[in-house]
Amino acid sequence: MGLLLPLGVAAFAVFSEYSGLDIALERPFYDVGTHSWPLKSHFVTSGILHKGGQNLVAGILVAVFIVLVLSFFVKRLRRCRKGAAYLLVGSLISPAIVFLIKSSTHIYTPGSLALFGGDKPHIRLFDSVAPGLPIGHGFPGAHSSGGFAFLSFYFLLSFYRPQYRHYGLAFGLGLGAIFAATQEMRGEHFLSHDLFSLVICWYSAWAVFYLMFRKELHERRDSATETEQIST
Repeated sequence: MGLLLPLGVAAFAVFSEYSGLDIALERPFYDVGTHSWPLKSHFVTSGILHKGGQNLVAGILVAVFIVLVLSFFVKRLRRCRKGAAYLLVGSLISPAIVFLIKSSTHIYTPGSLALFGGDKPHIRLFDSVAPGLPIGHGFPGAHSSGGFAFLSFYFLLSFYRPQYRHYGLAFGLGLGAIFAATQEMRGEHFLSHDLFSLVICWYSAWAVFYLMFRKELHERRDSATETEQIST
């Protein structure tokens, strides 16, 4: 998959914000009668998919870190060292970027908006911000970025095991989508918030991959060119 598709995702995210799709998708999960989000504290969405999802992400990263450390002591694991280092860095950098952006934007979670019983205005990506408004901490989606961050598996498999790269893509997209839907049902994020997380995670995973594997990529490209010239 190329680098242009995420730009289309970002464009659709802006459309979702300004067309009203964001709000339309959230309305079914908000109880007007009780002014609450019934799924916010539900065992499945809060306990399993949110907290359990965080534990899953942490567990995967710990496992990768252990492999990386063992690669310095176990001879059979030496060949896994660079791949493990990439997975660790590539899967951590995008949530870190998302966290930094969340800490500086005035975009609020659905549950904070006056539209849904809160006290904050609905501010979108390109809207002006009134003076004195506090930071929103709602954009982009942090929980979904924990899942989308594993798009790093797609890039790593594309290099080492191209025939399995789509499994890495499905894992990263699938886990991120589940986390995104969870937070949207809990009133914690709009669709656009999570789509922007996907874009950030995609480009972050790609950038880290290119920086760490650029030498091997160039060597492989030169080798393929030489082979093609010989065959012709």
